[in-house]
Amino acid sequence: MRSPVRQAIYFLPEAIRNLEKEQPGVQVTPLFQYDNGVESFLKDESDILFVLIEQTKHIPGINIHKLFDSGIYLITDKNDPLAKKNIITDEDIYGRTLMVGGGSPAALRNVQQKLISSGKIEYFNSPDHDSTYVNIASGKGICLAPGFLNDHSGQFAWIPYDCRECFHCVLCTHKTDSRESLASFIKTLQKLYKDAVAFPL
Repeated sequence: MRSPVRQAIYFLPEAIRNLEKEQPGVQVTPLFQYDNGVESFLKDESDILFVLIEQTKHIPGINIHKLFDSGIYLITDKNDPLAKKNIITDEDIYGRTLMVGGGSPAALRNVQQKLISSGKIEYFNSPDHDSTYVNIASGKGICLAPGFLNDHSGQFAWIPYDCRECFHCVLCTHKTDSRESLASFIKTLQKLYKDAVAFPL
């Protein structure tokens, strides 16, 4: 199974344990790849691909399996006054410094651009998610991010951001792959996310 980052598939370890109990001998090997994940999948180097729904438009010969929808969250230091809020509005961010990244998904770019065009925030580019964490910890700024990037370590505050935009996260499989074990694994993952309705994504 191929995914861009480990935390994107939070319930993956539990799904692997469940599958190996139900079907001994079946093995799942996670592969995490920031770049060229789709190309590797198309070369049959993996059987399952985790992506956002908009990334599937130009992938031929696949089945798409809905996994979960993920919202946008504000990431701050735990001592930041915003960390005490239950939901973040545009007005909460005005006057602050926001980190943005060129590799952000379209839904997040739309929100970032709306805030920047307001003229009420400062902003700067952060090259990657790890650099963003360092910048937040050092007090250089705050960041908006997809909930599926939350590692739930408790190191930072992740507060829901009040907007309509969200990320539709899906799994892709090859249309030619009809293995029962593959279908069972995907159903297990889907059930774990469906049952976790209170889990922040």
